[in-house]
Amino acid sequence: MVSTEQIRNKRKRVSKKNKKSWRKNTEIQDVEKFLEAKLREERTGGAPTDKKNKDLFFIDKSDIFETSKSKLASMKCHTELQIDTRVAPVVGRLGPSKKKKKTKPQQDVSMVTNSDNKKSGCVYDIWGASIEKKTTKELDPCLPPPFLPPAFYKGSDTKLSAVEVPHPGSSYNPTFTDHQDLLQSALDVEEKREKEKAKATRDAAPPIQITEEDYIKEMSIGLKEVEHESESEPEVNEEDVCKSGVYIRKTRSQRNKEKAEKLKTEEAAAAKETKQYLHQINRIKALKKEIRKEENEREEQTLERQAKKTINETRPGKYGPGKFIGAEPEFLLPEEVSSSLRQLVTPANNVQDRFTSFQKRNMLEIRKKVAPHRKYKLKKVEKWRKKLPEEMDELVKMKRKKRKINMTE
Repeated sequence: MVSTEQIRNKRKRVSKKNKKSWRKNTEIQDVEKFLEAKLREERTGGAPTDKKNKDLFFIDKSDIFETSKSKLASMKCHTELQIDTRVAPVVGRLGPSKKKKKTKPQQDVSMVTNSDNKKSGCVYDIWGASIEKKTTKELDPCLPPPFLPPAFYKGSDTKLSAVEVPHPGSSYNPTFTDHQDLLQSALDVEEKREKEKAKATRDAAPPIQITEEDYIKEMSIGLKEVEHESESEPEVNEEDVCKSGVYIRKTRSQRNKEKAEKLKTEEAAAAKETKQYLHQINRIKALKKEIRKEENEREEQTLERQAKKTINETRPGKYGPGKFIGAEPEFLLPEEVSSSLRQLVTPANNVQDRFTSFQKRNMLEIRKKVAPHRKYKLKKVEKWRKKLPEEMDELVKMKRKKRKINMTE
């Protein structure tokens, strides 16, 4: 009988003529295990057989037999000697203590400790501001996260204050210079309005009327000159055109002359460039002045840009079809300025001022005053009673005919 081990260890008869069959039918598991073990040893610092004793072992120089309280407390055998805090100690009846109790200083009624802050001993005022507690709301993982609005959602577009400071000339009993400045600003606004009106009337002026004679004269200018020019033009022969199309070969002397002229022009251009370069070297001071001038212009441009930016920050935005028209400067004439508050006249309207302030700060859209108008057009009906008697008879006849037609139908 053949044992199972002999069957298992029986060699397989397989051809190993090719590299593919050699790799397939050879067992290299032992070699792979050996190589993996060797690589592992190299990663961990080398084989232990090659290492020295210093690398493998170390001497523990700590005091093993130290009998300190910390060591005894750490030992498990000494835990039974320690006090068990779970069992309350037996205490006998004690007499009245002879020590006097210390009296605590009395606090004000308004100062009370909060129940939450008893441990910390924090004192707060019941009439003061309440202490805000930050509570973190737990979110449900099944629900989607809440929508967070952008940071600029509640921010203001402009840097204007809610109440603007009026001109010092519009105050009670102003100085002469402040009052004159206010009148000058009002005059500038009025002049600008008058210029716009004049421009509108000038643009809407009727066109200039042109007569037929003026039209004929204007259209006939230059006609005679063109005829003379056409007569004076020389006649072109067909032979000249044919001759001009024929290519004439250049001689060697002509080509040499052209080359010499080309070299002269190139030399002149090079000399001109060198001259300009030397001229620039000599005019360094002028170039420095030009550079300074350009730098100053750029600085002025940056300042203008910054000024425009600051103006745009306070300028009302466009949130509707209308255009914001600022309030005109409110002023009083020198005769109207009174020296007493009783005789003072206030031309301003607080409601209108607040409304324009909302529009200027982009809190309301620009609106136009709605004039009184009809939603639907009026229907005109002619009363038959106000007509002449002849027309009345015709209308009656027409009505009778209509009734007869309706009856027959």
